[in-house]
Amino acid sequence: MSKRSRGNSNHEVPEASFNAPKRVAIGAHYDQPVAHISRNIRACTTCRKHKIKCLMDDTGPPCRRCTDKKLSCVVSKNLQTIIDEKTELSEAVLADLEFLHSAVKEMRSVAGMPDLPPLRTSLLSEGRDSSTSQPPVTNFQYVLDEVNGPSCDNSPKLTPEDDRLPHAPIHSLYALTKMRALRSPENPKDGQSKPIDDFISRGSIQQADAERLFALYRDRLDGFIYSIGCRYQSLDELRRKSSILSAATLTVAALHDPDADKVYGICSSELRRLTEKSMLQRSGDRDYFRALSIASYWLSDLSWTLSGHAIRRATECNVHNSFSRAIKEQTEDAIDYARIWSILFVCDQHLAILYDRPAIIQDEWSTQDWEGFLQAPFATAQDERLMSQVELMGVVRSIRQLFGPDKGEAIPRVYASQIGHYNRQLDQWIAKWTTRLPEQHPAIGGFPRKGALLHFHFAQLYLFSHVFRGQSDAIPSHFLDSASMAVTAASAIIDMLVTDPDISSGIVGMPSYLISMTAFCCMFLAKVAHKYGDNLIRRDQARDKITQLIEHLRSLSMGKWHLASLMIGGLEKVLTLLAPTNGVDDTILDVILNGDGNHGFGDAMSVEHMLPRVDGNPCPTWDTTFGLSPIFGFDPAYLDVDGYLQSIAMFPNGESQ
Repeated sequence: MSKRSRGNSNHEVPEASFNAPKRVAIGAHYDQPVAHISRNIRACTTCRKHKIKCLMDDTGPPCRRCTDKKLSCVVSKNLQTIIDEKTELSEAVLADLEFLHSAVKEMRSVAGMPDLPPLRTSLLSEGRDSSTSQPPVTNFQYVLDEVNGPSCDNSPKLTPEDDRLPHAPIHSLYALTKMRALRSPENPKDGQSKPIDDFISRGSIQQADAERLFALYRDRLDGFIYSIGCRYQSLDELRRKSSILSAATLTVAALHDPDADKVYGICSSELRRLTEKSMLQRSGDRDYFRALSIASYWLSDLSWTLSGHAIRRATECNVHNSFSRAIKEQTEDAIDYARIWSILFVCDQHLAILYDRPAIIQDEWSTQDWEGFLQAPFATAQDERLMSQVELMGVVRSIRQLFGPDKGEAIPRVYASQIGHYNRQLDQWIAKWTTRLPEQHPAIGGFPRKGALLHFHFAQLYLFSHVFRGQSDAIPSHFLDSASMAVTAASAIIDMLVTDPDISSGIVGMPSYLISMTAFCCMFLAKVAHKYGDNLIRRDQARDKITQLIEHLRSLSMGKWHLASLMIGGLEKVLTLLAPTNGVDDTILDVILNGDGNHGFGDAMSVEHMLPRVDGNPCPTWDTTFGLSPIFGFDPAYLDVDGYLQSIAMFPNGESQ
């Protein structure tokens, strides 16, 4: 007993004083009582086994006896030493984990991926620091539930309104589960000013380039979308309010700027990244829908995807009910949302025409009180332009519903009266809005009123061109007038694009729908001239009009990736088919233009460099990518005349692989 006391007096105090700080720190970190371990082992295992005195130098093993006997001398670690070493290792591992967690979290943030949940060790530490009444596992389990499971609202107190029957079935499930995913998200308020963190601040593009592109959009392009896209007067304000709107704005501007071809790719990539990041988020403010609207309006490679996403998200946020609220409440929020929903409707109808697919918005817009909206104190001249387009798209929607999708069958004769009915509606529309729309716009000149006439001709072309469906021979006599009016409308479109100064300069700025329909107009004239000869339009007439359009497009200053620029090469290929001395007989031309699949050279040709892609998605048929809509099953692969002649040389007997 005395020996043990003597050992304590010799070694306990220094050891305790040496280990006290570490043990106190360990206890404070884990919120546990400090261990009091006083026994300090100095004898080696051999001496302890034989119960003899171990003479150990201060330098440590081996002891004198083990040295003399040439034995293995090992001193066992005491419990405190083991605890200290394990604690040091654990703290080092935790520090490394926190470093890796921070690095991965930063990389996921840059990539636009959702944040990682906090480390469990951090939650354990924070839980003990804040309160000792709750076990740490509870805090961690809460985070796991938030990340992996559906989140729920706190059950609100019942109110007298809860006695009403729910007007939507999903409300009943929400009342029982309180799952936030079942509830329409509330539109967030504008956030407070915070440091700007976007692709401009990160140096992806220069500040000067961004300022120039923003000025181009604000002072010129926004007029083509009825001044809906830009409500901020400075780039700095735009960047602080909405990063996705600034990316969409700069992408659209770079598409039209001939000096921003490289910047366009950077802006487009940023817009795609931000859009993908927001896909699974349920909230959205006006600037978010504004960004999706202008992207759907101009960016042909994203329009189909973004338009559908914007409509579904806007419906979830009750934007589709904002029109009636705007008339009733006349608040800035409701009015702005009504304009955004209107442009989404217009884009939806544009894409339904181009792709010959059903529109997403199926509400009957003719029942809306357009006049009440336009007579309200908040209405502007741009609202007049917007509502004129909404009304026109309502007529075109009825036309599309009448004819339905193209099944390769000729339309019945009884449709002749319906065609006349819709033609009268179009005449009434242009007569009404020609006098109401403003003659001049400060940014786009006389485009508002003349643009309405251009839309009128495109609607006529769309209506009358349906008579060519399923016609392998001559046009029936009861449809000859309609066929002639389709050719007249197509010719008038090219004439306006070439000769009218406001329309010709507006090509660089008009939505992708009008550019795509211009491509269809040229292809329509080329094929009608080849197939029906002098009965509707001569080849030289069609060739002259397309040549004039090509020359005009070449004279325009626009970005490399603009649809009008991409069309030029394909239109020149069309001219080779209409030239009288192109060396290709009518039989070959008939195969090329009418798409006889028995000649086996469709898939073998790479023709993406010849004709533009209205949408960037790889589709199995060119009818969907080029947007030729309901009339001709035209395959632009057949425009590769040189490739076809080479195949004739390889297979002189007409045999294909």
